[in-house]
Amino acid sequence: MPYKLFFLLLIAASLLSGCGRVTTNAAATPDEPQSRTSASTTENEPAPAPPVPADPNKKVYLTFDDGPNSHYTGLVLDILKRYNVKATFVVIGSNVEKNPAVLQRILDEGHNLVNHTYSHDYKIIYASPQAFLADLEKCNNAIGKTGHEAKIYRAPGGPSKMEKSYYDYLSRYGYKSLEWNVSSADSDPRGVSPEQIINNVKNGVIQMEKAGRPPIILMHDGTEININVENPGAAVQNYIKSRESDIAALPVIIEFLQARGYTFAGVDANTPSAW
Repeated sequence: MPYKLFFLLLIAASLLSGCGRVTTNAAATPDEPQSRTSASTTENEPAPAPPVPADPNKKVYLTFDDGPNSHYTGLVLDILKRYNVKATFVVIGSNVEKNPAVLQRILDEGHNLVNHTYSHDYKIIYASPQAFLADLEKCNNAIGKTGHEAKIYRAPGGPSKMEKSYYDYLSRYGYKSLEWNVSSADSDPRGVSPEQIINNVKNGVIQMEKAGRPPIILMHDGTEININVENPGAAVQNYIKSRESDIAALPVIIEFLQARGYTFAGVDANTPSAW
């Protein structure tokens, strides 16, 4: 068989096998907490080799908002470790204080941090540019116990919440905004399935390729919640469903990006703007 044809068949087979890895754990009900942990991948399971060589000039940025938390952040880290890829965690200071060991694991495993404010409370942070800065600094104080800081920030609620005066004021204190250009739409309050997340990311990445922009992908490891509460209500149940879907979708997304030759990069001062 000609080498080129063999190579194309190999890529096609790999993509098909990746899409078949979606699990059904997202359908678990709140009275079945034991099924939630089954969404985790096994650390000892060997990761498939990337089907094409990664291009160091073709970068993708996986970002996970609102953690760290005591359950789902660890599951995300397990998957990233198995595939040996790097990501960025967009952390809330109050969750950093609740989960210092998880934050330390993020850093120990070579991932990057972005500041997502301390409170994530719109009434507090959007009261004024000065209030926003104070909340960013408070988050940095929580991160600082690890010897790190995060001068790159992502505005809670996204750039639509920000006025130019905020950007200008924060930049005077060395803060740089991080947006995104590919949304998994995993924050839908109705809850999302793994297939929805996968399709949203795939479509967004392809659009960014056409636009000539490196994909900056928005997902959520999520805030700290008690996943074992009985009868948590529809809002919490949907939130848990979406986090389970993130865990189920992530391996498929990674394999899709590997098949397209991406290098996984952490957000830093050299990361290009989303648009």
